[in-house]
Amino acid sequence: MNLFKIDDPKVLRQLNQQEIQPRWRRWDDQLNVMAPPMIALARVQAASGCALLIADDVRKDWARALEQPTANIAVRGGADQIAYVRDALRNWLMGVLGNLQPDKQLIPRPMRIGHTNFLYITRNSNSTGLARRCGEQLIGDLLKDGESSVRAASLLAEGAASDSEAAERIREQYVKNPKLTRLMWLALSLGANEATTESVRAREHGDVLNLLKSHDWKVMEMAASYLGCLEPEKLGELLTPLVESSNDSLELVAALWLARGRPLSANARARVGRLVGSKQDILAASAARWFAGADDVTDDELQAVWKAGEFQPLDSSFFTATLELVQRPDIGDRLLENARNSFKATFQAQQARHALAAAVLIGRADANDLTVALDKLTGARATPKLAAQMAEMFSGCKELSEDAMDKFEKRLFDSDASVRDVYMDALRECDNTLKLKIAKAAIKANAPDEDEAEEGSSEGSDEDAGNKAASSLPKHAALARIALKGVLAGAGDGAALDEIIKAVEGDDAEMARAAGAAYVDAFDGDALFNALEELNNRADITNAGLAAMEGYLAVCRRAARDKDRVMFRKAYGVAINMPLLNRNYQQRQLLMNLQGEMATVDAKDRKDQTLPPDPVLTRSDVDVK
Repeated sequence: MNLFKIDDPKVLRQLNQQEIQPRWRRWDDQLNVMAPPMIALARVQAASGCALLIADDVRKDWARALEQPTANIAVRGGADQIAYVRDALRNWLMGVLGNLQPDKQLIPRPMRIGHTNFLYITRNSNSTGLARRCGEQLIGDLLKDGESSVRAASLLAEGAASDSEAAERIREQYVKNPKLTRLMWLALSLGANEATTESVRAREHGDVLNLLKSHDWKVMEMAASYLGCLEPEKLGELLTPLVESSNDSLELVAALWLARGRPLSANARARVGRLVGSKQDILAASAARWFAGADDVTDDELQAVWKAGEFQPLDSSFFTATLELVQRPDIGDRLLENARNSFKATFQAQQARHALAAAVLIGRADANDLTVALDKLTGARATPKLAAQMAEMFSGCKELSEDAMDKFEKRLFDSDASVRDVYMDALRECDNTLKLKIAKAAIKANAPDEDEAEEGSSEGSDEDAGNKAASSLPKHAALARIALKGVLAGAGDGAALDEIIKAVEGDDAEMARAAGAAYVDAFDGDALFNALEELNNRADITNAGLAAMEGYLAVCRRAARDKDRVMFRKAYGVAINMPLLNRNYQQRQLLMNLQGEMATVDAKDRKDQTLPPDPVLTRSDVDVK
């Protein structure tokens, strides 16, 4: 008890109501899992980060719940918030175990050990002395063999981690006694140092491979931490038999994920090539991810992945893994012709073909490719991921054909705001000289006659003419004009900046909001935040608050798209506390949705992640042999 500090209520305790109270909830925050029970529970644990500990006296009822052919678990809220996960598991248990007496019902109780939350499954009547009983069970489990010991070690290590001397003593004891498996799991849970890694490498590894069959996500994560200590060649050698012949979908996903790019036998590698065609998304994604890490991908393997990826949904894990593969410079050069053929195919915004093609053509696109991309952008406007990939194709673009220039100018003044937005994103990616050329040409081509009549006049009359022109334009054209003026102002055009400021100071709320968003192009870095702060404090301007709010929201949108956490936090911290935002439900919900995306961006983007963030499987066997 003293070694792991679990006799200290600050280290091991039940969470109180205030601690488990949900912090926020996006309107679309939910996780619906329908799969065999063990896989469903693995998904819930992976998505939430909460381990499950089953009390000894409820194991019989828990085993009965796992005997059901399918589990339907609905997390009505963010899976990272323990209250929603607790409620989902409680509802599932009540559904599968029938009408048990109230005191016999199984209740998931939120607990904390160290800095880690977990759920302790106990009877409803067993609430007294919970922390003490939980600690005693963890110590008892540690002294057992197999999965129970591994799970207990992972949790107990969280208690020992609060005392650096105790943690270091455990690592030293393991190095001195490398045959004591429970010490090894404790040392690995505390973070493997060089001595621990060497001790792990020196032992036999067969018992650890068996843990990948456990289906308990915490146990599988511990096995992954162990296998991460091994040399690449040894790891590939150990995982080859599983990749070759495992028919357990969760075990195979874990093996493929851990084997990423590691050397495999010819038979194992051939099976990976077949698995990219699996109907189970995470299996196909894990196979594509293996190729993304491999040094030598053959033409046949590459074509198999490309063919499967072209028709996958944009929101699939397989698309994310394939995107990583095709963005490799050596791979992209080999797929150039495939990408151009994909652009010629029938446009399907929800399929991956055009997004993959755009990823390949970034930095490789010629004038014809960009002309085709300009046509496709309109259809991509409702699919942000696709629109972002296609906009990036224009990165550094210095020249466009006359036909492409004409399309750009017209679409920047389209009556549909969503169309204007995607073309503005593409414009911002262009080389600065071309960007200014397009912006000026678009403003001139869509200006009323009086704007042109004032050409050649003095600077002051130019400004008056611009204001007159803006006021006589249709609303959508006036909004497009002010957005382009932001681009010009960012290049040092003082008259353009004056026009933006006058729009902010005007009585038209919609124009003021557009001008506030244009600040993001007109200013940069600290100057942008200083300008927005000054604007937000202008009590003498009717729509100053609206304009500032739109500016902060524009910063958040771009930061979320670019995965810039620093910029996002800086703008989010101001925007979320603005009184105007509290009265605008839609804008507040948009901001919170962006916050939810940023909260998970690190987990989704880590290439060295030990196991997938969400093993989305619907069956326990493998559909591709």
